[in-house]
Amino acid sequence: IFFNVVLIRNPPRVYISFYFLFITGSHQVGPDANQYKLELVQMMIRHGDRTPLHTLADRPNPRISCKFSTKEKNLHWIVGKFISRMQNEKVDVNFENMQPFPNQPFCRQSYLTPQGAVQQLLNGLKAKHKYINQLDLFEQDFSERKVIAMSTVFPRTYQSANAFLYGFLSAYDVKVKIQKARTDFCSEKNSGLSCHCPGLGKYSKPQRTMRKMNKSTLQTISKFKQKIGSILDLNTKDIKSLTHMFDSLMVRVCHELPLPCNKARNSCIDQKLINTLWSLVGTDLKHHYQYNENHLITQHIKFHPLLIEMYFRMKNVTRQSSTSKFVLYSGHDITLTPFLMLLGIFDGKWPPYASTLILELYSKKEKLKVHYFLKIIYNGIDRTKDLKFCRGLDMCKFKYFEQFVNTHLENLGLSDYDSECLL
Repeated sequence: IFFNVVLIRNPPRVYISFYFLFITGSHQVGPDANQYKLELVQMMIRHGDRTPLHTLADRPNPRISCKFSTKEKNLHWIVGKFISRMQNEKVDVNFENMQPFPNQPFCRQSYLTPQGAVQQLLNGLKAKHKYINQLDLFEQDFSERKVIAMSTVFPRTYQSANAFLYGFLSAYDVKVKIQKARTDFCSEKNSGLSCHCPGLGKYSKPQRTMRKMNKSTLQTISKFKQKIGSILDLNTKDIKSLTHMFDSLMVRVCHELPLPCNKARNSCIDQKLINTLWSLVGTDLKHHYQYNENHLITQHIKFHPLLIEMYFRMKNVTRQSSTSKFVLYSGHDITLTPFLMLLGIFDGKWPPYASTLILELYSKKEKLKVHYFLKIIYNGIDRTKDLKFCRGLDMCKFKYFEQFVNTHLENLGLSDYDSECLL
């Protein structure tokens, strides 16, 4: 929902646009502008709505148009301008000649849909309203050098980055060059660390002592698979993954298409079953992340270089040796979820399409000294107080974040990054 426009009819919360979460969550613009000055914003986004990655027992998924509909064009004035601009853009050879926006008769597997592009356009507009219009991030002196954008090398993330940046920088006639990145956004240049980490293999399997899922939950999952199998004439052995099933079915919910039916048995998958599936997916994910300590260790090691990169960028601001003001990382759920785990604020729920994790750095002058503070916003909700290292503060002292960066591996009983990455 955005500007009183309903984008999806009664979807499970995982697929609701960031804007629904933002509007129903925190409405605060930021800390008192008379005391605090916004210095740097680092934002990680999940791509917008896409076509499925998986099928349900090898059954074909519905075809989704990759042309903007009249409904999508009428959602907001910026959509038409975005389409006109992107139609004149050349393909980027650095991104394997990918199209800059959805513009095909039908979307291929796991491609961004026009609906997903609209989500990111609106995300960009909201960021523009907060950071440029209200908090004056660029201090009336915009330059392309102040914006850094990175994306993994997939059409859904690259096109999401283009859409977000167009909305965010719509007041300026610019095209920011997007840098290609790994899925974990590890950069040896930016972090000073090697991205080659064979030592991660030590933690690839769950511990033998990992707590097993309780019997009643396993029975519920089994009965659910039997129910789906009876509706679709499937052997339950063919229904291997709840998340894959959910991924396949959600395209129908998000695009208001009929759910699968069995005419011979006069039975269909209905909204109630979708809601049950989503609940079971959440239970499955939460159990995996909550009780698999090796998985947590893996994420802390794997995303340490990205954490260091973000920290270095903030540290340079405190040293007044940085020109960067806004940094965008366009990634996936497998980027957001591990980083939320690393920070200690993952709630066990699959990040929605177009989810946004934001690290804001502020300065405050007190007499002759300048102090720095951090705020972390996830899908419009201020989570700063929930960060253990922030010690319950609304404005997290930068030195607390610095301590966390330097000790988070040690607090898990690990050595330094380089030592852990050795075989």
